[in-house]
Amino acid sequence: MFWKQSLIGEDLRHWIEDNYDWVHEHRPTWWKTAQLVTPTRKHFSATHGDDHKTAQAVTHDIMRLLGMDYQIQLEPLPELPDELRHEYGKSSEVVGEYWHDDDAPLITYRPSLLRTPLAFINTMVHELIHARLAPVADELPGGLVAHELATDLHCIIAGFGVIQLQAAEQMGWTGYMTQPSRAVALAEFLRLKEFEPEQALKHLSGRPNRWLKKAMKAA
Repeated sequence: MFWKQSLIGEDLRHWIEDNYDWVHEHRPTWWKTAQLVTPTRKHFSATHGDDHKTAQAVTHDIMRLLGMDYQIQLEPLPELPDELRHEYGKSSEVVGEYWHDDDAPLITYRPSLLRTPLAFINTMVHELIHARLAPVADELPGGLVAHELATDLHCIIAGFGVIQLQAAEQMGWTGYMTQPSRAVALAEFLRLKEFEPEQALKHLSGRPNRWLKKAMKAA
């Protein structure tokens, strides 16, 4: 008999499900307010641009979607011109970081990332979820050792799974979760929130689209 191969291992699948359960039990408001966020004018009001004002506007949109009213500082990182970054081998430098402080948390970002808006949105979502999870990081399934992985997952639990899948495909890097594990987490979000699959699939290009279809069939 031939068995259908699972997209991800059982331990990882259980960890994803455990994180959904944790949010339902301990942060029900997060779950209640989560919506399926798409890279459209329905969810983002910021205009296109590559300056700090644009970065602030996009970050404000994300915070609104997350229901966050934190006082977070946003600061661009110093950056070499493109030709010099390639010359010195720095084209893969850090794109964003979250610096926790109870009074004035800080997010830094690479300005050139604004040229690829979806990747910038994805990076800012990840850093803002760091801020959301900071007070409970050691309480989440997997504990602190899984914190970065959990941050990626909680972006999806918060409704940004389409953004994550498509941004990773666009940029050619996967962050902390793999594309199959992201697809499984997004399929779980769609199932639990009772969204029609097409609401997500129509915003995904070839490979992410296929990953999500496989995840939904295996669910």
